[in-house]
This record gives sequence, structure tokens and C-alpha cells, in this order.
Amino acid sequence: MSSPRPHSTADLALAPVLINIERNLAQVRDSADLEYALALALNDDGAWYTSAAERADRVQQLATRNVDLHGWHVTPAPDRQGLVVEHGHYRVTLMLGRRLADYVADGVAAREPATSSAGTGSS
Repeated sequence: MSSPRPHSTADLALAPVLINIERNLAQVRDSADLEYALALALNDDGAWYTSAAERADRVQQLATRNVDLHGWHVTPAPDRQGLVVEHGHYRVTLMLGRRLADYVADGVAAREPATSSAGTGSS
């Protein structure tokens, strides 16, 4: 098994890539109107996405928007519950969260965002 130490500049960039992808997801996931936030961020229309695969691709587009991937590739996870970020032999899966996963699966999402304690400093 290979060492977990970084072997390339792409390996060193993994943390910033994951952080920026998660920030993009959180911004939309925490919005009051998920569909409006997606449409605004991507300058598109939710009616264009009629299948779960298309909606998963839409979420992937949102997640990677304005993110320098440094050679990492992002694709929807096979179960459509997350995004697979991979480079070479390394693979990380970021989970979408219930609200975005429901949107991908059913085309609808909860009206209210889940309360997030990320970045609030509260425990």
C-alpha cells in the first residue's frame, strides 16, 4: 500500500479543492429556496433537468463552479448521494446532505434549509 503522504502538487491541493466544493454545496444547501439558488448560481432553469442523473450533474456543476480542481476529477457518486473526487489511485466522496440528495433523487427538496452549526463556533 502506498504512503498517505502527498506525491504531487495535485495531492497537496486536495484540501483546498474539498473545502471549496463543500463551500459551494453549503451555500446552496443552506439557502431558503434551493431551486432558486441553483438557478441563480448556474444561470439555468430547473425544468431542464428531468432525471436524477441530470440533477446529479447539475449539482456537480454547482459544486465545482469557480473551483480550481488542480487535476482532480469530480463526478456524481454511483448512488447519487455524494460527489466522488478522484485523482490517480486516490478517491474521496463528499456527501451532499439530505436536502441536496432529495433534490437529486426526486427533483424536490425540503423547503427550509437544515440549520448548520458550521462556522458558528457553537457546540
